[in-house]
Amino acid sequence: MTHTTILYTHGPIVTMDPALGTVEAVGVRDGKIIAAGRRDVVRDVLGKGAVVEDLRGQTMVPGFIDGHSHFPSGGMNRLFGADMSVRNVPEALERLAATMRDTRPSEWIVGHSYDEQDTEEKRFLTRHDLDSVTTELPIFMRHITGHTGMTNSRALELADIGPHTPDPSGGIIERDEQGVPTGVLHGIPAQSLVRKLIPGYTWDELRQALESESGVYAGMGITTAQGGPAFSPMDAELGYKVTEFLVEQARQDALPIRMVLFVRANALENLAPYASPVPGTDLSGNGMVTLGAAKLWADGDPRTRTGFFSRPYPPEPGENAPYYGEYLYSVEALTEKILPMHEAGWQVAIHANGDAAVETVLSAFENVRRICPRPTRHLVIHAQYATRAQLARMAGIGVYPCFFITPLWRWDALHARYTGDDMVARFAPCGDAEQLGLPFNLHSDAPITNPSPLGMVSLATTRTSHSGTVRGRDQAISVYSALRAVTANAAFLNYEEHCKGSITPGKYADFTILEKNPLTVDPCEIRSIAVTRTIVGGRTVFTR
Repeated sequence: MTHTTILYTHGPIVTMDPALGTVEAVGVRDGKIIAAGRRDVVRDVLGKGAVVEDLRGQTMVPGFIDGHSHFPSGGMNRLFGADMSVRNVPEALERLAATMRDTRPSEWIVGHSYDEQDTEEKRFLTRHDLDSVTTELPIFMRHITGHTGMTNSRALELADIGPHTPDPSGGIIERDEQGVPTGVLHGIPAQSLVRKLIPGYTWDELRQALESESGVYAGMGITTAQGGPAFSPMDAELGYKVTEFLVEQARQDALPIRMVLFVRANALENLAPYASPVPGTDLSGNGMVTLGAAKLWADGDPRTRTGFFSRPYPPEPGENAPYYGEYLYSVEALTEKILPMHEAGWQVAIHANGDAAVETVLSAFENVRRICPRPTRHLVIHAQYATRAQLARMAGIGVYPCFFITPLWRWDALHARYTGDDMVARFAPCGDAEQLGLPFNLHSDAPITNPSPLGMVSLATTRTSHSGTVRGRDQAISVYSALRAVTANAAFLNYEEHCKGSITPGKYADFTILEKNPLTVDPCEIRSIAVTRTIVGGRTVFTR
């Protein structure tokens, strides 16, 4: 039996609403919050017949909002790709061979999550390696960052990539001493030469991935995920049909958690099918699927030396000229690209990691604002190495950073090797943004890293990596501020502060229940707090 009127009480309820603070009780009716405050007051508002949900001393917070990821790509990887998180090259090749034997044998072999730094050999896989698995079927493997791909000879042949193929703008086709492609493709433009050939998932496969990944996100306490027509790696072929599919799933009550859709905006025609460009538009009619931003990329990832910086990377063997990373646009080209979107009323979100990429993006945003002044909440996705001066400029023109903070936990030493300890001390500079009064969110970029909001909260407050190294303690923020970044601020950046982000009457009854109160435990312990229950619209979608 489903109860539509519920009283939650007997545990601290951290509303994230400054006017309410922490309260004794919350009342819910028909999926929305109707009261929050003292237990007796909420009980009176609800009247007779309310079902009492005893929190048993556990802590309720607003449902966590995924600041940026590629939901449900993790489910696609898990169900239909070869997991390449391996210890050495022979293990990688065996996993690919097993996939060839067991999964979709007549099509492409696709691998994911390969991290050369976790292998004994500390290197990418080349076509020679992958040819030992098969020369008949094409192989495409994605690096864990998503910004480098590895292929066998058959895939290169199908893509017509040879010694005379020029590097695409913003990408690098790695070559041997004779100029022959090695099979390693750096940057999304180079990968796309191959990726565009990979057959798309079937709708049944997408449905399975959606169900699987919804369970993962709900288990992390996430009630709103970000994704949509950014399925990976076979996203370009599906386009608007992905939106239609997700809306259909939501209307059939087959979507356990809410979604905000980012739309790939590399071509304006991708945006044309949307009746309204207004961010926050309820596409499904029931609040489960809403429209987000038009998404572009400006650089790669520092983890694979493709993030674009103002100072060069330390030279690799064979590099004779200074190398600053991958960039996809000049300021002028990016301005021209986004101006029609800005004028039409789209929110624009642009991936930028290195400080030079952030500068390009910010300058383009400043240009379009001068040409067409209007209030905006444009986004710099990742903003890992945004400078304080750049953040100050963002604060003045309605541009907001979405900090990809999780690499600080796992890859801080590698970032330091490529960018220097001084820059890593300012990685994802939450402290600067907070001092400037600039709202920001935190995100995992899943499936690149684990989509754990509590892990992000812990990291933002401690700045401590898995090895115990503290990186830029002056950029640490309070636990409360970090919680805002995965609740209220995240809702604001999505134009959804009216319905999500805090436990406030009138908003959706989206809650996360935690075993312990993150405001009262040691910040280092926050990442280990168990999510015991996740509630979307008053309905439990996960319980431990």
